Amino acid sequence: MTKDELLFNTWLTSVNTRLGRYIVRLMDESAHAAPAAGRTGYGVELADVEVELADDLNRLARAIALKAAGRPYPVDDR
Repeated sequence: MTKDELLFNTWLTSVNTRLGRYIVRLMDESAHAAPAAGRTGYGVELADVEVELADDLNRLARAIALKAAGRPYPVDDR
């Protein structure tokens, strides 16, 4: 495995982990009645998490498409 392949796999794993945490949070918040004023026990609003995750997924999807086309692709989220 090359350094670039390792970096790409690390990026993919990181986004996958955050996606899993997002799903757990959705399940957690849907299982409980929303507290007053929409506040949760989380320090970051769900909408902010969703925007950041969507951005990460879009960048990763573009990189995967470039990789599949045999074109140069970013190997991390920088």
